[in-house]
Amino acid sequence: MKIANLVAGGAAVALLGVLLASSAVAATVNYSVGGWGPHQFPAPTTPPADAPWGVTGYPGDTVELQACAGTLDLTPGVHVLKINTLLWTVDYTYGGTATDPNAWSDVPFAISAPRSITIGVSNGAIAQAGALNCTWDNDVLSFAPGSAMDFVVSVSGGSYSVHVTPLAVEPFAGGSPSLNTRPMKSPLAITCAFPCLQPAQDVWAQFIVDAPVPAHTASWGRLKSIYR
Repeated sequence: MKIANLVAGGAAVALLGVLLASSAVAATVNYSVGGWGPHQFPAPTTPPADAPWGVTGYPGDTVELQACAGTLDLTPGVHVLKINTLLWTVDYTYGGTATDPNAWSDVPFAISAPRSITIGVSNGAIAQAGALNCTWDNDVLSFAPGSAMDFVVSVSGGSYSVHVTPLAVEPFAGGSPSLNTRPMKSPLAITCAFPCLQPAQDVWAQFIVDAPVPAHTASWGRLKSIYR
């Protein structure tokens, strides 16, 4: 009798070990984030005919966020994953007045970049505000942290809560491929042929995954019932 109980108890422990081991194997799910742009940002002021590059010589910078897809590991915790590729082309931006190209001021632009996001079969949207400041000497681009989006992702074995927040792109200045030069707005000091495409940058987001709710929460209770 004792041997039978011991065997049954051993089988229960072994089966429980299999269940725990299988639950420890992290699930994964595909995700994708839509693109935004390309959008061009010409100055609101039309240059006069005597501007150095003429009336049509200031098309402004172009900014684009390219779509991205990847795989999310559903291990509970914080994951930082790429969500877009940032492309930025620097070009002449007019900062003078309608009558005086020498009365130069910085030209700021506010950017709104909404994108779609899908995790598994769950769809949502994220938004991210950016700032582009065009000056006489150089241009500076940045993005603030984006709006958060919550998902419930169901996979075999349980449902996971996923909280997604786009991360900031810190301000950075436009530059030519050489680290010792930079594009200049002045026609007297050009070091990068315009339009000047900047090196692509990755845009990231934080994915917070909460512990799953197992599909078979009563497994241990059934085991105790069978092998008590």
